Amino acid sequence: MQLTISSRDAHRSPLPPDFIEPCLPTPAEQCKSGPAWVHEIKHDGYRMIARRTSDRVRLYTRRGFNWADRYPRIVEALRSLRVRSIVIDGEAVTAARTASQISIDCILARMTRASSSMPST
Repeated sequence: MQLTISSRDAHRSPLPPDFIEPCLPTPAEQCKSGPAWVHEIKHDGYRMIARRTSDRVRLYTRRGFNWADRYPRIVEALRSLRVRSIVIDGEAVTAARTASQISIDCILARMTRASSSMPST
């Protein structure tokens, strides 16, 4: 699927021609099983594609926004990997002491703090 940039989305980073749209979890009454199936727990967070090429890291949202400036710890972790390039499809969530403490409010607060502490360009 090719995303286009409208005038209202002018602040969106240009998408690479091989942009990969994040996979979205699908609810099911019963999980399929077998070696070909991988499952994940549904957390409250932001689905993203993390992309690193050399030292350049981008964190694309489902709509194609680059939120790398909002999640500096994820960017730092991707830069620490001993690879030249990588693409990871995942969920940006906050760490908590128990799974019940993870909430979208924590993620929004964390993202807001990261954004406000970043120097403006």
